[in-house]
Amino acid sequence: MSETNALPDMQRELRFYPAQNQSPRHLTSTQVEQFNDKGYVFPIRVFDDTQATANTAYFDDLSTKATAAGLNSYSINGWHNHCGGIWDLAMNDRILDLVEDLLGPDLVCTMTHYFAKMPGDQKQVSFHQDASYWPLTPSKVVTVWLAIDHVDADNGPMTFVPASHIHGQIPFDPSKPEEQNVLNQAVHDYTRWGDEPVAVILKAGQVSLHTDLLLHGSEPNTSDRRRCGLTLRYHPPDVRRNDPNHASGIICRGSDPSGYWQHVERPESDEVPQ
Repeated sequence: MSETNALPDMQRELRFYPAQNQSPRHLTSTQVEQFNDKGYVFPIRVFDDTQATANTAYFDDLSTKATAAGLNSYSINGWHNHCGGIWDLAMNDRILDLVEDLLGPDLVCTMTHYFAKMPGDQKQVSFHQDASYWPLTPSKVVTVWLAIDHVDADNGPMTFVPASHIHGQIPFDPSKPEEQNVLNQAVHDYTRWGDEPVAVILKAGQVSLHTDLLLHGSEPNTSDRRRCGLTLRYHPPDVRRNDPNHASGIICRGSDPSGYWQHVERPESDEVPQ
């Protein structure tokens, strides 16, 4: 049976908030318009080849540590609280410049996650809306998906359903084991909610940006090459979690005058969380 709320105990406002920026400084006006109309924009170059190689080497090191700790390739989730390198990527000025053009000058990062599909990985990410997973309201989160590896049509690229973000929360089904879904929700009739799906093809060091209500997913990686990307999730400080008193996040730019978001300081090391 389809569901419309994975968080029934939390009152949430789930609708798209378009970017209100008539004079963007780093995105073009056309890119802002596309974000509002289609729910995403890509590709945008953030890191040059040397920097992209360094990002890949950093992930390789974290992945080695995760494997040694008995974790899988999707387990590096929320480690910005423990790893200075991830914290630094969340605070990267070039990335923040792009997000600021969509969300305004006050930015909080509360979630980070490396999605690494290894060669021959049979798991998929079924089509879903990010907002259906998160105890956050209102739905103002922008995800930056940073390509750690080159992403092409063969190694399981993320795929967007353009203009699917305008419908609010879309009903979904719990995933079945045979789906081999990395997550646990699936919108099975995703094509009826927007335009023709678009594969997110990126070079290492490029990013895509999408709203938390955009339908997206990805197929298994049938190639002999890894496909890794780092998601960085940003929102303005008026967003709230299900804790009414306070929550933690990196206050990346500006401030939170309400004091609700408690700033996460930069970790001194890059250790696997215990």
